[in-house]
Order: sequence, then structure tokens, then C-alpha cells
Amino acid sequence: MKLYLQMGRSMNKLCQELSETWGGATVIMSPQNIYPTDKLFSFAEKTRQVGGKVLFDPQLYYPLNNQKNLQKHDYWPQSDFTYLESRDLEELLSNLADINAKLFSDAFILPSGIINRIDERWGKYQGIIASLSRKMAPKRRLIQTVALGKDVLLDDFQVEAIIHYAERWDIDGVYIVSERPEPYYLIDQPIWMANLMSLVAGIKRTGKEVIVGYANQQMLPLALAKCDAIASGNYQNVRWFKSKHRQTTKSDGPSRRSIWYYYPLALTEFKVTYLDVAHRVNILMTMVTPKEMDNGSSSVLFQGATPSSTNYKEGDSFRHYLHCLRFQCESASQPTYAATRNFLFAELETAARILDYLRGKGIKGQDRDFSEICDVNEAAIQTFDQEFGFAMSQEW
Repeated sequence: MKLYLQMGRSMNKLCQELSETWGGATVIMSPQNIYPTDKLFSFAEKTRQVGGKVLFDPQLYYPLNNQKNLQKHDYWPQSDFTYLESRDLEELLSNLADINAKLFSDAFILPSGIINRIDERWGKYQGIIASLSRKMAPKRRLIQTVALGKDVLLDDFQVEAIIHYAERWDIDGVYIVSERPEPYYLIDQPIWMANLMSLVAGIKRTGKEVIVGYANQQMLPLALAKCDAIASGNYQNVRWFKSKHRQTTKSDGPSRRSIWYYYPLALTEFKVTYLDVAHRVNILMTMVTPKEMDNGSSSVLFQGATPSSTNYKEGDSFRHYLHCLRFQCESASQPTYAATRNFLFAELETAARILDYLRGKGIKGQDRDFSEICDVNEAAIQTFDQEFGFAMSQEW
């Protein structure tokens, strides 16, 4: 499983830096953060120059809502209309096909609004979008957006319906984004996670590529469903999908933000102030990132000084997190289904053991702590394994 970069605020230079460091990265561009439209082209060119690839997400999730930055783009709808009005739809798709051609995008991500209930009308309409796009961009890979409201993945029947419709669409892949059932960074509902895994596996079994956007380390079990890539970024708002009605977390706003350190073996981010506690009780060196995941961004934290007094900055935190997550994504996919499942279980067991020890010393990840999520992910994997394990192991 690969890691793509989900572009967010202040990520232009970071995307290109990581692409150069990694020998190439795929960036899902954000028109919310690059505008007007002509600036998209220069960003894409700079990304290609350092070995990267680009995808363009038009972010038409709420097309009739007031989207200040998105409305600065030429393709954005200027009047109230429904996508069922074919003339407006064709004009929109034509504009997006032209943008993708000029970007030399790796594939054409098709637009879609958030859906709260999967039904035949939605499935048919998604098919219309795919068919029209195929005519307008016959030589380009098409990636259909499946944008889900917060309750869809709690319903097994709706998950099955999405797979049923996706098999019929004339597309090459699916780009899944979903609101969370609750407004938390980490999801504490095993069925939601298990159903996401089932959705990915079901679509993969139809022979289509699957990308899951707005992801974080909780999505590592998607490797067991043969997910091609997850996408993540710097701030929390590009690591979990939020509607415009949801408030961003304090760490995302313009006010004072905490700086975090991701300890990959614990699958948890800790505020640097909690590293001070670890330093005080002489266990800080037990939280050093393993050499195989280390890119040097966090090394200043472990050179003897109190961590909060060092020059560890927010940008270092982002580079460190994404570099570790990339390694974990690639490591999660093992040669066989059983090996992948066992690897993921061992990863969760290790994280639970480390977190139990750290919590005993007063060191906690607060709302980014994976302690309870270890059980959530383990239950999701167990559920998925019972339902899909045999078929996946045979098709691996």
C-alpha cells in the first residue's frame, strides 16, 4: 500500500520536498489551497520536476454551499443547479477534463457530492458521470469519487450497494472519502472501520484501483483489503474528512498550536510537552523513532536537552509524521494475506504494550492516543477476516 500526499494549507513546499526526498510522490492537489486555476499548473510542473505525480481533486463535495476559495476557480458552479441537468454537467466535466489535461495529471478524479443514502438514483448518476467523462477524456484513467456521509459506512447494506454499482461504472478506480460517524480524529467504532475495509476489498475484487483520502495511521489495516493507497497530509483537516459544518480542532486553527511528535511504534502522536515528562523520568530514549523510519526530522528531540527547549518545529513534525507513515504503509503489505494480517495484529499488540507502559509513567497522547483504538482496529480486522479472509487469501 502506498502513501499519497493529501494537499492542505501550507503544503506546497512540503509536497515537493518530500517528493524529491522519496524519489517521487503522488500529490492530490487541493484547489482550496491553490487558486486561481492557473497557479495549479505551475505547482504541477514544479512537482513533476522533482519526480512527483499529481492528481486533482475538484472538491465538489458541497457544490451549492459558499466555498470562498473554491469559487475562485473557473470550473466552480456559478448558479444553483442539480447535477441531473446534463448541460451543466457536461460543461463541468469538460472544464475539469481540460484542467486535468493541462496538469498532466496521473488520472482524472471525477467530481461527486456527499451522499447520505446509497440508492439506485445515485448509482445511475455516478455511472452517467463516468460515461460522459470517458467520452471527454478517452485516453485518461478515470477515478470515480465516492464521497460518503457520516452514517453510510455503519450500514452493511449500503456498503454492498456501493460495490454493486461500482462494478458497473466505466472507470479505472475509486477515490473514497468519508465523513466520520463522530467528530473525532480517531474512530472508536469497529463496524465503521470493518465496513471501510469491506468496501475497499469489494471494489478491488472488481479489478479497480482504490485510493482512500483524508487518512491517518488508523487506516493501515486497509492494506489487508488490498487498498492501493491512502492519502494524508500535515494538519488534522487533511487526515480526516470534515464537512463544512464541523469545527476544526484547535491544532488546525490560526491560534496557538501544539507541536506533536509521532512515535510510530505506538501509533500515537504526543505533544512535545509530554516528551518533557519522558525526559524528566528518564525514559525519553525509549521513544526514539526506529532507524529504518527516521529521516532526521525528529533527531533534535533526543540529543539530551529538554524537548520543548529544542528547535523542533511544526514543519519538522509534519515531515517526520508523513515519512514514518509512508514506511508503515509500505511495510503493512506483506507477500501473503496471512502474513499481512499477522503483521497488523503484531503492530497493534506492540503499540498497546508500549502505550500501557507510557501511560503508567504519565505520558499520554490525549485525543491522538491510540490506546483504545488498538482494540477498535483489532476488532475490525477480526470481523473483516471472518467475512473476507478466505476469498482474499485465495486472490492475494
